[in-house]
Amino acid sequence: MRNTIALSAAAVMAATTVAAAPAITVANAAPVADSAVAAPAKKYPVVKKYVKRYRLKGWEMKQIKQAKRWAGTSKARQVRQCESGNTYKINTGNGYYGAWQFAAGTWRGSGGGRYASYAHQAPKFAQDHIAWKLWKRSGWGPWGCA
Repeated sequence: MRNTIALSAAAVMAATTVAAAPAITVANAAPVADSAVAAPAKKYPVVKKYVKRYRLKGWEMKQIKQAKRWAGTSKARQVRQCESGNTYKINTGNGYYGAWQFAAGTWRGSGGGRYASYAHQAPKFAQDHIAWKLWKRSGWGPWGCA
């Protein structure tokens, strides 16, 4: 009888181990399967909170993406460095604001007022977006450092 009990205990342990192993395997496999099936996250050229805050439309997102690419060019970096030391929050009191040194009227007239009253108060992407729009319209002319 002792052999039967020992054998039964071993059988029970083996059955428990076998039963538990598939559960662990299935549990580990499930997230991989779910993530493979899940739709890829949508990529935004700006932080997602800004998309909601400023109610950015699809066509504006495309412009912002182009502006971001443009702002990364060597010429744009050179102009920004000369204008403001590449400081987006700069307000020196000279009547020009932000990294691109916008006059308040130019900032608002180019659509920057939707982001902030003055350029230095707006996020980086917004300053680059408005500078890109101004550049598309007037070239490098508006910037003395160009």
